[in-house]
Order: sequence, then structure tokens, then C-alpha cells
Amino acid sequence: MLALQIDPAGPVDEIELPDDPALLRRVLTTRLGGSPDPGYYHRRALMWLHGNAANEGLPPNVVATALASAWRGMDIGASYFLHGRVIVTGAADGDADHLEEKLAGQAREVGQVVADRTLAWRTAPPASNEAAWEEIVRAVLAPRPL
Repeated sequence: MLALQIDPAGPVDEIELPDDPALLRRVLTTRLGGSPDPGYYHRRALMWLHGNAANEGLPPNVVATALASAWRGMDIGASYFLHGRVIVTGAADGDADHLEEKLAGQAREVGQVVADRTLAWRTAPPASNEAAWEEIVRAVLAPRPL
């Protein structure tokens, strides 16, 4: 099944995952480095998260947090950040499913927004981490032309 992998310091990569539920769980555990917990930020997608990522000191995942914010239509980073590697799948009846291309495209777009902002900050850094995050949130929550 089509899925996306979002690493804390890397791009949004397309991956293939097995359809078999037992095998899928093992692959998710391996890719995440720990017990996979589903995050519900969009009704047609699941964000699979390392169950103890923050407590284990895994780095914040800015792209995944920005994507969750975009899908929720609000700044979730104001309350908490997602940490570590995140795997995004489609969702059907609460289970993982093939990710729709429209949702994959939105994830890639958010990844590009974060990459563009990060590149721009090399010459004009934001005043603080909070200001950087606010800039990202404004960009991903901005209305887009249809």
C-alpha cells in the first residue's frame, strides 16, 4: 500500500507497506523504532507515531507536526510536537489503507513549505524557534487557490 515516511530532518518520502495487518505492524515497528501508535489528524489518513518518542528524546518532527496542523486547520504545535519518524497511511474503518494521492500531495506540499522556510532562514534567521514555527503554521494554514 502507498504510504509516506516523514523523518525529522528529512524530506517526505513515498514508501510501500504490506497489506497484511500482522506484517504491517511489524514493518511499522521496525521503521518507527518502537511501538506504532495511530494519530488521527485527518478522517482519511493515519499518522503512525513511535509510542514513546518524546520520552525517548527523539527529535521533533516539524514537517509531520505542520501537516497535522494543516489537516486539523489549527496549530497543534502550540500544545505539542510530534517526535521521531512518522509514517502516513490512508485510513479505512480505523485501519491503515492506501493513502490517497490528494493527501500525499498535501503532505509533499507541507514538506516543501518547511524546506523552503529552512533554506530562507540560512540568510535571514527568525528571531526565535517560536517565531519560526509561527511562520510555518501561517504558511500551511493559509488558504490555497483551488
